[in-house]
Amino acid sequence: MAAGLIGLLAAAPAMAQKRDDCSAKENQADLNACYGQEYQRADATLNQIYKQLMAKLTDAADQALLKTAEEAWIGFRDKECDFETVGTRDGSVHPMVVSICLTDKTNAHITELKAQLNCPEGDLGCVHAH
Repeated sequence: MAAGLIGLLAAAPAMAQKRDDCSAKENQADLNACYGQEYQRADATLNQIYKQLMAKLTDAADQALLKTAEEAWIGFRDKECDFETVGTRDGSVHPMVVSICLTDKTNAHITELKAQLNCPEGDLGCVHAH
């Protein structure tokens, strides 16, 4: 586990460089807080897109399907990040690594929901009518 933690700590600066807002932080507590705030921003964006998509759905059954899918996705995201970050579970870097995982998965899902929200006419992969 120590070797894994050392490898992850070595990778932390590379992760930080991907995120300009947090890359200038100089201590782990500030990094943890900054990446936590980054995740909160992504989660707020996700909630906004979800609400827009929910409002666009006119059928209550379709809305129920979206709600169920989102609840399942949140459970998956959280469990997947628990698994992906198990190697840092006992380290001070753990909150940062969890936040990075949650942010990455949330941003990917934002892209998926935006695709549903902005489907071109005739796209059979869309659940909402234009």
